[in-house]
Amino acid sequence: MRYNDALDLQRVHGAELETMIEPFAKLLLLQHAPVYTLGRKTEVAHLPCSESDLAVRTGAEIVRVDRGGSVTYHAPGQLTAYLLLHLRVWNIGIHEHLDRLEEVAIKTVAAFGIAGNRQAGMTGVWVGEPAAEKICAIGVSARRWITYHGLSLNVDLDLQPFYEVIPCGLAGKGVTSMAKVLNKSINVSDVEDAMTKAFADVYGAKIEIGMV
Repeated sequence: MRYNDALDLQRVHGAELETMIEPFAKLLLLQHAPVYTLGRKTEVAHLPCSESDLAVRTGAEIVRVDRGGSVTYHAPGQLTAYLLLHLRVWNIGIHEHLDRLEEVAIKTVAAFGIAGNRQAGMTGVWVGEPAAEKICAIGVSARRWITYHGLSLNVDLDLQPFYEVIPCGLAGKGVTSMAKVLNKSINVSDVEDAMTKAFADVYGAKIEIGMV
């Protein structure tokens, strides 16, 4: 799905949640067409070339967004999860929400025998020590108490486009994928099942599957 189409979809579902008084949420699992998204903390130094040159070099769209964090890359082979919920109704703060998203990613990769971990002072999930590489990027925003955006887990995709920028604004930090760690191909649909279960566990929710 193109990024802007997914953004429109989030806005539609988010508006529905604004008047909810029950702890109901919308979880969107998808893969994006190649795109670089530039979050609120993106700095000029995080883009070694201009936005137009980056688009020409990579063939990816460039989109500025209102989520937290810096620049990152999305493409087929990466599982992106957008969780929309009303923070007040769920009685959680935005920082707890971020912690829970990290826990979802850690539980998801653990189902495949991968030990994900947190890094002090940084949002996301990492693999390996001491030279940890990022396997999951997380960035959210909130408007009228509704959360938007979420996490992107690298399952099985070409990682080279990440190195056209300074991903998440973290110079010198590597990026990895589940396929790279396990040295074998991974089916995204298999990871969707594990991630759905992880969301249910971490948020204490019953999952109802449907089309959007």
